[in-house]
Amino acid sequence: MEIPSDFNLPWCKAILSSNISNLENSAAVVHRPDNPVSNSMFGQTLYTPTAIRAQLSFRRPTSEPDSIKPWENCFLLSIGSGIDGKTGRAHGGFNSLILDQMTGMTASLVSASEAPATATMTVDYKAPIDTPGVILVRGWPVERQGRKTWVRARIEDGEGKLLAGGKALFIDARPVKL
Repeated sequence: MEIPSDFNLPWCKAILSSNISNLENSAAVVHRPDNPVSNSMFGQTLYTPTAIRAQLSFRRPTSEPDSIKPWENCFLLSIGSGIDGKTGRAHGGFNSLILDQMTGMTASLVSASEAPATATMTVDYKAPIDTPGVILVRGWPVERQGRKTWVRARIEDGEGKLLAGGKALFIDARPVKL
């Protein structure tokens, strides 16, 4: 797979050359006809030259002590000014949206449910996300109980600085009774 030039930064190259798996160009996955989840918010609204200019998704080993799995999900996102709230800064709602997307994808992997529903999510805003720029988003599962999955996630800059973090609870759909 060709890596978008947006990620030609030393810190991105270091991540992409480390122990990662399941590397995908997320924009291409959203537009696959066999994808059961539409994600039209991303495919039709955010994957544009001024909003999310490029996105790579992958999995890697986690070092988070509260993770119940040995891996974490990651996104590298190249973002433009089309997501600004204040000029040069991503809108706070974008942070929440990205954290919800990450935690939902992670919950789906743990539960094997196509689209678990967000029951609650807490977001802590720590620093502005500068635009245009590149960010790293990481998510890992912290608890699984019945149809419930709790996931933590972080948005970081290239130096590992926490920009926003969150914890979410997802509920799997009830099994269909035949």
